[in-house]
Amino acid sequence: MLLALALLSCVTDLPAGWEDAQPVDDLSQSACKGSPYDTGFTEAMTASAGSPGLRVVGEPLAFRCEQDVEAFYKVNGEAVDVLVQPVNMNPKVVAGCDCTYKVDMGIGVDPPAEVTLYRRWDAINDPNEPVEVGSASVTP
Repeated sequence: MLLALALLSCVTDLPAGWEDAQPVDDLSQSACKGSPYDTGFTEAMTASAGSPGLRVVGEPLAFRCEQDVEAFYKVNGEAVDVLVQPVNMNPKVVAGCDCTYKVDMGIGVDPPAEVTLYRRWDAINDPNEPVEVGSASVTP
């Protein structure tokens, strides 16, 4: 177990302030649903009480075409911050297009909670700090 945690910390590229974040194990990412360059595009999120824990959905979230994402969360009292970012933060080759995705996550934290979702692009973008998508209060 300790070796697995050590390997995870070696391969995970998290921004400052997220070093102690936990990986989200229950995550699904849709196929490409459209272009973030469409008129009226705005990233959004919802959060609700799940069974058990929290259900957090980011839709639409913008990433490169064919780019797999992962998520991490950190808890501070009743505040839960969730970060969605590409699995490969340092790609050598990237698609020449961007897509919108639905990212659906189950997080094992019981409400009440104030959930804030952040999105971060790969390291080819500079600067590349997490961007707040939105927040929601969740009650049991």
